[in-house]
Amino acid sequence: SRRIRVQSGVGGNDMAEIVYSDITEIRTAKRLFGDGDMVLQLRDGAKFEVRNIPEFNEAVEFILKQCDKDVVEAYRQKHIA
Repeated sequence: SRRIRVQSGVGGNDMAEIVYSDITEIRTAKRLFGDGDMVLQLRDGAKFEVRNIPEFNEAVEFILKQCDKDVVEAYRQKHIA
């Protein structure tokens, strides 16, 4: 898939969708028990916030595989273990 689709709100009635190629920067924060938060900066200047992501590390790696090379390199430089 070329898109990230997030359902939110009461009963999952709200839906937002972005294209991987629109992501210019990724910021993340881990939480307890393997969950985490992510903010995706988009080409138009908008921020796409996703909170309380389960299986966080796996989700981040999947998203990085879909993003442009420069976005991945910038993220990895900030998150050197």
